[in-house]
Amino acid sequence: MQSITLQAPAKVNLQVRAGPLRDDRYHDITLVYQAISLYDTLTITYQKGVTINISGTQSERIPTDDANLVLKAAKALGAHVGIEPQLHFDLVKVIPTQAGLGGGSSDAAAALVGCNILWGSNVSDDDLMAIGARLGEDVPFFIMGMMALGSGHRQPLVSLQAGAHKWNWVLGVLSAGLSTKEVFEKYDQLSGQMGSAEEYAINRQRCIGISWDIHPQDLTSALVNDLEAPSVELLSEIDVALRAGKKAGASASLMSGSGSTCAFLAKDEAHAKDLKLELQQATVFKDVLLASGPVEGVRILHEQK
Repeated sequence: MQSITLQAPAKVNLQVRAGPLRDDRYHDITLVYQAISLYDTLTITYQKGVTINISGTQSERIPTDDANLVLKAAKALGAHVGIEPQLHFDLVKVIPTQAGLGGGSSDAAAALVGCNILWGSNVSDDDLMAIGARLGEDVPFFIMGMMALGSGHRQPLVSLQAGAHKWNWVLGVLSAGLSTKEVFEKYDQLSGQMGSAEEYAINRQRCIGISWDIHPQDLTSALVNDLEAPSVELLSEIDVALRAGKKAGASASLMSGSGSTCAFLAKDEAHAKDLKLELQQATVFKDVLLASGPVEGVRILHEQK
């Protein structure tokens, strides 16, 4: 096989529950992931050396050196199977960067899946997920896709029953992004107002006990993000965006991940289209996108032999 092209989905977090900073400098965290139908495209081709070309949405904000997650993923898998990567990566971005939608992690997952197939390495999905976990907390989810429960740093994901119900989303993309590191630093600064370890434990158990396979309109009260408050402190436009969604008639408005994208739940596809038109009038958004979930994780689009 000479090349392979893959689709890498975005995600929204239906719930984010965070605890205080631990002694190991990580936070207890519980997340519910849902893969959604917004995709980057990654093509991997044999060549001498390792290079990457990035085009599309906010491509200028993504490094093309050794800091790039796609290159890190290829080298990590190569080290695992004893292969020196000799590849060119062509990444077309649609998922906004530093937006809480997991684009970088999904691209890394696509590199793992694609290189595994291209090299004929036969590394299992479980092992790919373990390699991905060393690259970023969200990477394993994009190999799995659909819906899953995450429990923090290098903890295994638990697949969730998605049911037959479709979630219709309108995504409000802001001009400015937020790094996960700065959001958690602000969270720690606000920790006195954000709740105790005991409160986190209660919230975590409530999250685990939710049946996520029922109709989305019956789950609106469960859509909660503990990182919203610190993110709003860093970027006040998030609060403006969330209020715009509520005013426009969204069933629920929440920030995805550590921000800055805001996700608005619609009742159905027609409502989503109407909601998109309404939100496009709000000056706070750089772009307004439609997506739905849950969808599969990284998938193959094309193989060339």
